[in-house]
Amino acid sequence: MWTLPSPLILSFHGRFVILFCCIVLFFSGCTDATGNGSPSGAVPSGNSASTSPARSKADANGSATEEALRAQLSKVQQIMQGMTLDQKLGQLIIVEYFQSNYQDTELPYMISHQFVGGYLYQTVNHNFAPPTNTISSARAFAAQANNDAKIPLLVAIDQEGGLVNKIGENFYGPSPSAANMVAQGDPNYALTQGVQTSKWMQSMGINTDLAPVVDVQTVDPAPPVYPLLRSRTFGNDPKTVATYAGKFLDGLQHNSIAGCLKHFPGLGSLTSNDDPHDGLPVVNRSMTDLENVDFAPYRTMIQQNHPAMIMSTDVVTTAIDPDLPAELSPKAINGVLRKELRYNGVVITDGLYMNGIRAKWSIAQASLLSILAGNDLVEGPYTAEQVAGVVTTFKQAINQGQLSIARVDESVQRILLMKMQYGIIHTSK
Repeated sequence: MWTLPSPLILSFHGRFVILFCCIVLFFSGCTDATGNGSPSGAVPSGNSASTSPARSKADANGSATEEALRAQLSKVQQIMQGMTLDQKLGQLIIVEYFQSNYQDTELPYMISHQFVGGYLYQTVNHNFAPPTNTISSARAFAAQANNDAKIPLLVAIDQEGGLVNKIGENFYGPSPSAANMVAQGDPNYALTQGVQTSKWMQSMGINTDLAPVVDVQTVDPAPPVYPLLRSRTFGNDPKTVATYAGKFLDGLQHNSIAGCLKHFPGLGSLTSNDDPHDGLPVVNRSMTDLENVDFAPYRTMIQQNHPAMIMSTDVVTTAIDPDLPAELSPKAINGVLRKELRYNGVVITDGLYMNGIRAKWSIAQASLLSILAGNDLVEGPYTAEQVAGVVTTFKQAINQGQLSIARVDESVQRILLMKMQYGIIHTSK
């Protein structure tokens, strides 16, 4: 297993410049300005829980910081040189699965033969039913899965608190929602909840949290119609959302859990009649409103909190692209998120099996479109057959000149670098 360099925290702009130079060195001519392979996520401080930002001697020494980043990229390059095309393509996929007994699921095959980059726990898929219904058995499940992996896995869950409390409802008990955190009137309460969540996750062998939600709620309840996300949001003020979500994210990421802002470009204007699980919602907000409200938390948190990942979602935002859902749209991902908001970390799709996507595209087709749009990780395949279909579609696109190996390498590099920075790629094997 590959050596993990000392964790660091870097400013976004410093990280951007350094990594761009390194990528030119390692991957000469392989990317444009939209894909520098440089996660802007904060690097964790270690395994012990911490409520203060991670620090290192390199913070005051630019040359030490650059040297450490070069070492990380060099290590990623070593890993990639030893990878087959199938292994690279597998890294772009994070799967779901049914049932809870590891050997009875399709995970062993998807991990050991299809080389998927990670998996997502879902209560609705009975993943925490017996025998994986205790903290120790869940941790053993994750360990068994990683034992089968050539490259350590993203072991992920949606753990927001409140209505989306998948760890709590199965193992630890109630956890406050985003709205509850804001109601306390103290951003440090959100930090404490992030730290607590990181402890819960570490106890179960989980290393990735698809949270927090940073949608800005712009509709008021009008029973029987309610805001789509209800108490899952941190409110209707972009600054408040960025402050509280940023503290929650810090609590995760300063304690070795990769966090994820969602749902880009924004679901805050949707109501309970517009659930993306049921159809493909349309957001008709002006670009001015998007810039001032929906994008504002992303702009702030990319600069200040360095999220490991951002999740794109299946909603048509007409001011950006009237034709394609955001997660499949180059205008939304390569255009707004990467070029305008200058995010160079890992972008993951929302579930590509949702009805709004499935009505028009297969998971394989949507996966290809999402990578071409600028995403790095596709989430949603839940059988080995679906994974095989995604990989076959990727290979066909490569053979036809639609998808380049350089583009694949760009995403693989981002993913592996994130895994290294968050201790997912361990020091020994």
